[in-house]
Amino acid sequence: GVGLDNIDLDTCKARNIQIGWTGGTNKLSVAEMALGLMLMLARNIFISSNELKNGRWNKSAGFQLSEKKIGIIGLGYVGKELVRLLKPFECKIFANDLILEDKYCKENQVTPVSKEEIFRISDFITINAPYNETTNNLINLDVFKIMKNSAYLINVARGGIINEEDLKFALKNNIIAGAALDAYSEEPAKDLELLRLPNLICTPHIGGNSQEAIEKMGLSAINHLRDFFKL
Repeated sequence: GVGLDNIDLDTCKARNIQIGWTGGTNKLSVAEMALGLMLMLARNIFISSNELKNGRWNKSAGFQLSEKKIGIIGLGYVGKELVRLLKPFECKIFANDLILEDKYCKENQVTPVSKEEIFRISDFITINAPYNETTNNLINLDVFKIMKNSAYLINVARGGIINEEDLKFALKNNIIAGAALDAYSEEPAKDLELLRLPNLICTPHIGGNSQEAIEKMGLSAINHLRDFFKL
């Protein structure tokens, strides 16, 4: 993987253990996953597929992703890659990040806004931020109540950013239309009541695990070792 949240960086520093890290190695893999989940939610692909397997012929085809309002929380490697992939859809893209590059936003028609504005106006909200003390339980019931009841939430980042109990309540009570999770506060995920909700797409943290991304991450690790040992 590319996350550093499972590494005790303070201990490594205290013991002079060097960390080799290359950001964005699997950004395309994760961004494609986010885009795919958006399309599945928009066009009702997930729900209608499951219903057809159970003998129900549901012709509800959802809506087009094109020209919808997309809110991106975390405009780093993955967030920017998602912006690139969304360009043919001509969506209105809004973003929030600790560091927002004015030149990048202007060149890519991205509108910098507050998190609260993203929650209020977006048709899709995608979480692409790291997990830390500032993002712990960032998305909770208060946020769901701000969101449009037709909105969808996607997390292809880290577990713990979304309060899963609050998400379960919001989905069961139609406070939001649906969600897609690829990361969970506890992994493997065990809350079957949440996982079995019909308006939730759930995957086992596979966003960054495409064949190509795994090869790139492996080569990155090898290259860090080569650099360290001056091979």
